[in-house]
Amino acid sequence: MPNPLDGYRVADLGQVWAGPVLAHLLGDMGAEVIRIESRAGTDIMRQISSDPSEIRKALEANFVYRNRTCVTLNFTKPEGVELVKELVKHCDIVIENFSPRVLQKFGLQYEALREVKPDLIMVSMSAAGQNGPYRDLLGYGPSINSVSGVDSMVGYFGGDRLMVNVWDADPTTAVTAAFAVLAALHYKERTGQGQYIDLSFYEALTSLVGEGHMDYSMNGRVAQPQGNRHPSMAPHGIYPCAGHDKWVSIAVKTQEEWLAFVQAVGPSEQGWTQEERFADLFGRLGHRDELDERVSQWTRRHSNYDVMHTLQAHGVAAAVVATLEDVYLDPHDQHRRTSLRIEDSRLDAQDVVHGIPWHLSETPGAIFKLAPAMGEDNQTVFRDMLGMADDEVQRLIDDQVIY
Repeated sequence: MPNPLDGYRVADLGQVWAGPVLAHLLGDMGAEVIRIESRAGTDIMRQISSDPSEIRKALEANFVYRNRTCVTLNFTKPEGVELVKELVKHCDIVIENFSPRVLQKFGLQYEALREVKPDLIMVSMSAAGQNGPYRDLLGYGPSINSVSGVDSMVGYFGGDRLMVNVWDADPTTAVTAAFAVLAALHYKERTGQGQYIDLSFYEALTSLVGEGHMDYSMNGRVAQPQGNRHPSMAPHGIYPCAGHDKWVSIAVKTQEEWLAFVQAVGPSEQGWTQEERFADLFGRLGHRDELDERVSQWTRRHSNYDVMHTLQAHGVAAAVVATLEDVYLDPHDQHRRTSLRIEDSRLDAQDVVHGIPWHLSETPGAIFKLAPAMGEDNQTVFRDMLGMADDEVQRLIDDQVIY
């Protein structure tokens, strides 16, 4: 079966999470991905192999490094740098998420790589981009969430604690980068020209909080944590249900949805649902606390799944707050995840941690290969792709250039 990115080759210099996610997104769609790493300074995600947890091992094998081959090169050796360039000659795309000064230090920045591959597409994902006052900002996902302003809006209304330690900056930036790479490939197909993609984690996140920025620029108001409240919906929140730590999300936007909600909760709740203070949106927004308490009294008498199905049947947006166990065992998730095409006999469909989120009817992609060990493909890539003799490959291994 054909794949949409068949025929494209990617040099993957990605680290930790964002880079590897971008690489496997491209690999899932058929691109040949060659991971280039080094034992002299290996990616921290490789260290989870020593973790005895089966979940951590599965994460590495099935998620972080799937659908690629792997070679090891020592960037601190001049011959290692030259071999990186030789590999790039055979690639269409280079991806990396180091801080800006790293590749510059080794002479592997875009300008240098473009000399050996003039139509190269290269994407650099750094904390704050390749220029500007914060150019050399270092950080992981949670710290970028903080500096982008996202964390300042996440927390409970009126509280003094913010919610942090969320890693969504990494996969968010990776998906943004995938779009940018596809746009650059489209441009290259039309013009024959490659280009450099300077992608900032910082900007990828700030672009998602446009309402807060607009409110400040227009009204001088600084957005504050709102908990589960919404400025124009009521009821809107996470409500407790029967059982231990069971919850449901409910969102009522229009007056029609409110009337549907009233019908869904049934005659037993007719008393409070008919109160004048809850009759329209203005009243409900003005009496949020009382409304939330009334809704909670009703939801506590039912399971979260029953509440979800009852409200959904009446056209009201409602969903269970699922644990990861709930998601993994959910029949819908299993159907979508395990219907994925798998071409590696070592992987059973039930072992897939996550599938491919987009389902293309004619070119759906697949899991072609589990994560390779470090340097697993050294002989194949250097001998078959670069045409090096076996004794030359062995010399470079002995000299710790291939390392």
